[in-house]
This record gives sequence, structure tokens and C-alpha cells, in this order.
Amino acid sequence: MVLGGRLFYIVADSLQQRQLVRVPLSPPRGMDDILPDEFPLHRRLVETVRLLFRLYGYREVETPTVEYYELFAAKSGEEILSHMYVFKDAHGRQLALRPEMTAPIARLVTGKLSKSPHPIRLGYVADCYRLDEPQWGRRRRFYHGGFEIFGSKEPAADAECLVIFNDFLARAGVKDYFFKVGHVGVQRAVMTSAGIKEEDQDRVLALLDKGRVEEAESLVRQHAGNSEAVQLFSELAAHPPGPGFKTLEEVRERLGQLEPAARELENLRRIIELVSQNIEPSRLKYYPGFARGLSYYTGFIFEAYGSGADIALGGGGRYDGLVSLFGGEDIPGVGFAIGLTRVMQYIMDKEGAELGPDTPLAYIAPLAEEVIGHAFKAASEFRRAGIPTELEPSVYSASESIRRAERRGARFVVMIGRREAEKGTVTVRDLVERVQEEWRADEIYGQAKALLEKVGVGV
Repeated sequence: MVLGGRLFYIVADSLQQRQLVRVPLSPPRGMDDILPDEFPLHRRLVETVRLLFRLYGYREVETPTVEYYELFAAKSGEEILSHMYVFKDAHGRQLALRPEMTAPIARLVTGKLSKSPHPIRLGYVADCYRLDEPQWGRRRRFYHGGFEIFGSKEPAADAECLVIFNDFLARAGVKDYFFKVGHVGVQRAVMTSAGIKEEDQDRVLALLDKGRVEEAESLVRQHAGNSEAVQLFSELAAHPPGPGFKTLEEVRERLGQLEPAARELENLRRIIELVSQNIEPSRLKYYPGFARGLSYYTGFIFEAYGSGADIALGGGGRYDGLVSLFGGEDIPGVGFAIGLTRVMQYIMDKEGAELGPDTPLAYIAPLAEEVIGHAFKAASEFRRAGIPTELEPSVYSASESIRRAERRGARFVVMIGRREAEKGTVTVRDLVERVQEEWRADEIYGQAKALLEKVGVGV
């Protein structure tokens, strides 16, 4: 039914009364249903993340969708806080739908996992929520696949994050991409030399992240006590991006005698050097003025971009000090999140991936009412052998059963009629090779296993 341009259901309040209840048939704005044609791609991306957990030694965890507001207020940054879904529970406690996952993972490390041996490698697949303006690649509900390492300050830990992300993109089939790398430690060192406090540095970096460079420079001038550092900050913010090693040398020359900033830059050089053992250097671009919106970043940062898309497919960086901020030990941390929703949309829209729903490999078709019990047993044997199998609950003719199996995308139609039931057999027709065999009921499992090995498709 359509009312006022919107669709609604009619539902029954009781057996005697029907009441019109206004139920929108679309989800809230910026939140998407994942449809049958799309879900296999979504699942493949999630399974790729979980494969990388195992290959790289990450233990998967899960945290609640709802957290205390204070968890994110501590150090997530103004940009995140202003776009959170915040509400109060029945006891007046302020809660929030998680806008990102690093803070909840740091909470775990501070508390329940505080005695774990270092380094602690944790992974997650989670839906997150931000009240952004919906647009391409930016949704209010989105999935992240993340990798976090706690307990190591070594550049190898930072480099591992880039290598894993590169591995994911290659396995996901993203062809043309690059990594935007930076180091907020360099910028923070410059601002510290100018006497700028950490909370003001956070505000400056948040402005840089939004591309509001002039406002960031104005804030630096407002709080700085060193005009030379102000000039250096402006030069870094305006420095054009370029190939990793070449741009590093250009920035090194400009830093001159500012030793703290030079040490941070050397850290970035070592990370790029390690990463270049696994990733083609042309995929690495250093942006000296690059910053990320989350204010807990302290060092190396990066984002991944696909060709033709100006929104990052994911990113992360180093956040030393986050665990201690929550009352734990001073444990360093580095990690990143893959924007699974963005990657999925990128593959569909920019790379033209063919979509399609999951299809059964076998379609069991009872040809008479009295053989449905035989059909149930046959279906169980196919599934026991690992073959995705759909059982038709109604009775159709053989020709109609074949047509229905083809419409569902099945490779094999298994027909059971009165004749098969009497003989204790099933008729298996290969809809690709157009051949047909008759199997005894007691050999279905073995034959199905052999079939599975032949076609190489199963669960």
C-alpha cells in the first residue's frame, strides 16, 4: 500500500481487528540492506579479512555495538564526537553506537587482556555508525575489518599494517590502488618546538585532515611562540606529495637542525624501507601535510585509495599512549581498519564486479507427494557430503523441475519419482554437461563426495 508517497504494511492487532501501522519499507537514511545479489561479495571480503587474521597471527575479538560515550570522548577527536549516535539508557548513563573500533580494542587491552604477552595482535570485523551526510562511499552504517598490534614501537609493526592491507587489496581483486603515507610525529614535533600544547595540536591536525589548511596555520600562529617553527609548519602543510624516498629527502633538508622532527622522519623512512620489500614503491606516496581526524594518532599514518575514488578505502596508524589514557600501562599501539563497505562499493561501481546470489549446487525435486520423505533423506546426504542443496517443498513434473533448477542456478537436479522410490534410487541430471545418471540411495553420500571433487564447489 502507498500512503503519502511511502509504503506501509497492514498488520493485525488481534484476530478481530486490523490496524494500519506506518512502517517504512526502507532502512534509516545512510544505512543499507545487503541484498542476495550483493551478499556473496560482502562475505568474500569478510572471509578474506579472517584469512589474513590466521596468516598473520591475529586473534579475532568482538566488542558490543554500544559503548559508554566516555570511551570515545577521551581521545577520538571533535570530528568523530560531533557525528556519533549518542543516547541515554533507562538509568541515565550516556551511551553511543561505536563510530570506530580502535578505542574499544584499546579498552580490551587495558582491562581483560592486560596480562597477555606482547605483542598482542587482535583482529575484528564490526559494523560502526557515524551520523555523516550520506554520499558515495560514506554511509551511516558501515563495516570495518581491523588489525591492531599492541606492545611494540618497532617500525616493523607499522610496516606490517601496510603489508597486510596490500595483501587484502590484492586478494580482493582491487587492481589500481596506492597508499598515502604520512607521519603526524613530524608535525607534532614541529608544533612542540613552537610551544603548542597537545590539545591545540589535536585541533590543528583535525583542521588539516579536513583540508582547512589556512585555518590550521592560523591556529598555529595563534599558539606558537616560535615564528621559525610556524614557517616550517606551513611549508610542510603545503609541500606537494610525491614518491616516498624522494619526498623524504626533500623534507629532511627542510627540517635542518630540528632534531626531534628529524627522528620522527627517520622512523617514517625506516617504515617505507621495510614496506618496499613487499609493496611496489610506486604505490607509496608521502604527503608531508597529511593528517587524520582521530586525535589519538602519534606517529606513522596511512590511507589506501583506489583509482577514480577520492574517499579512502581504509587507513590507520600509530597511537602510542591510548592504553595509558584509559588507565592501563604505557603500551604502544598501531593498527588500521579496512573499510569493507567502501571496498565493496568500489569493486561494484568502479571495477564493474559481476554480482549474483548464492546458488545451490544441487536441486532436489520430488515428482510425487508420497516421495517427499525420500527427497528429504537424499537432500541430507548431499549436504552431509558438503554440497549446497536446495529441496523443493512442492511437487512438479520432471520438465518443470528442470526449469526451476535452471532458474535457481543449480548445476544438478536430483529427481525422485514413484519409480525411483520403488527402486531405491535417485536420478541425477547434470544441467551443464546434459548427462543423466541413476544412483542407489545407499550410495548417494559417496557419489556426492565424488561429484564435489569433480566440480570443486562446496561449503
